[in-house]
Amino acid sequence: MTLTVSAPPPPERGDPRDFVALVLAIGLSMALLVIVAAVMYDAVRSDTPGLSENATQILTGWGGGVVGVLGSYLGFRAGATTAARRQVAPPDVAAE
Repeated sequence: MTLTVSAPPPPERGDPRDFVALVLAIGLSMALLVIVAAVMYDAVRSDTPGLSENATQILTGWGGGVVGVLGSYLGFRAGATTAARRQVAPPDVAAE
């Protein structure tokens, strides 16, 4: 009895846009984290307690921006994947 061991197939190379989107998502998330930490520090340590109107607008704008960028990319990927699955051969013009 012979035992044969074969190597797994090499991983497929992904789309470079996926890597770029991941890097952008990490960068935007880190920027949001720093801004939220700064705004919270200011809210706790300032003379007047609580969030100012400007700080609320900054948090809302950054949060909406991150969700918008990631949502648009994920929506594009879902649409591209669906379109690739539904690829239909064009009708044969010569058959008419």
